Amino acid sequence: MNVLVVVPHPDDESIGCGGTICLHAARGDRVAAVFLTSGELGLRKLPQEKAWRVREREAEKAAEILGIASLTFLRFPDRHVGDQIEKAAEALSPVLRQEKPESIYLAHERDRHRDHRACAPIVHAALEGSGIPAPKVLAYEVLTLLSEYDHLEDITTVMPRKLKAVRAHRSQVRQFRYDRAARAINEYRGTIAEAGRYAEVFRLDDCQLDTVAQARRADPDWYRIYRIVQEIIKVVPANDAFILVDDGSQEASSLVAPRRCIPFLEKDGSYWGRPADDRTAIQELNRLRSCGAGFMFFAWSALWWLDHYSGLRNHLESRYHCVRRDDNVVAFDLRAGPATKL
Repeated sequence: MNVLVVVPHPDDESIGCGGTICLHAARGDRVAAVFLTSGELGLRKLPQEKAWRVREREAEKAAEILGIASLTFLRFPDRHVGDQIEKAAEALSPVLRQEKPESIYLAHERDRHRDHRACAPIVHAALEGSGIPAPKVLAYEVLTLLSEYDHLEDITTVMPRKLKAVRAHRSQVRQFRYDRAARAINEYRGTIAEAGRYAEVFRLDDCQLDTVAQARRADPDWYRIYRIVQEIIKVVPANDAFILVDDGSQEASSLVAPRRCIPFLEKDGSYWGRPADDRTAIQELNRLRSCGAGFMFFAWSALWWLDHYSGLRNHLESRYHCVRRDDNVVAFDLRAGPATKL
């Protein structure tokens, strides 16, 4: 996977998504970073070009720690990049065409710093004329915390590397202990979401998520729903049907279109409650499978089913391939054998 991190100033990449960058690099993904400004106003006592050199050198040291393969410095004016959206987008476009990122990380547009808020319009303007396939766009938090988020990364194992990268920006850490702030924020995120000791969170720039209420997206449980949606999209072909066991929540169903989400138990397309016993559950599974359901997903809120309905679990495990199994979702491929379409 190709990943691009769009950074308003050197150090924002380490503070906002340094742990996630480490995880991408560890998986073998190519990570590139483009810095809209070189943060010269962070060293007011130095001449502009000397400030650029200091901060770019620090960014290079941090990149080595994080595993960033390529750095581009656009050197737009610190605190005024938002005044040059079109020029910045034009400068970013060649980087997009060269890197062809599947995921883009950027500072979120509700941050209190004007350069951070400028990242989203610059990226969108650059994407419009880039001619590359639409990437996933994820917004990270730096100075202003996200009030809602859709995606979370457990960065516990790489937190020491993240902090080392933040401290590589020595000129800034001398003025403000960003390393302490980052550690506190990431520990808070991990604790509240029960997702490890340290975590980074991201808001997805996806118009499909506009249907989800802000209050729901502010709930730490929401990111689990989003993870389930992503697993379904990865596994289930478009226009296919699948069974979702989530105790009737059905939050994911509207987000996986055109795939058809079937509740379990089901009657006339609606959730019909929990099965009375294993026999009922297996009969319903066989009925839905014969009508075209190709997969069965158990969401995190219903994983207890696999213990309570042990007969159903044994039936699934003995006949079908388990294609996903973690603390968030368990999924089975039901497509073996003949099936008729609904």
